[in-house]
Amino acid sequence: MNTDKFSVDYFKEALRTHIDKNKDYVSSTQAANSFYRSMVSSIIYDNLNKNFELIRRIRNLDEAYNQIKLEAQQG
Repeated sequence: MNTDKFSVDYFKEALRTHIDKNKDYVSSTQAANSFYRSMVSSIIYDNLNKNFELIRRIRNLDEAYNQIKLEAQQG
């Protein structure tokens, strides 16, 4: 069994746990769907934040480069 975070086995165990914790409230299919949607949303949101952070860093690098280049030309 692969217990690495975000492996298939990891997600299977997490799904089973989520289904078991919610068995008194919703069907196993509803619990699995809820978990699945939550995880997908989290992964998408995390990737968007990472992409935004990368874009911010690139913009800052570009601005710093342009400012230093202008200083060197004037200088």
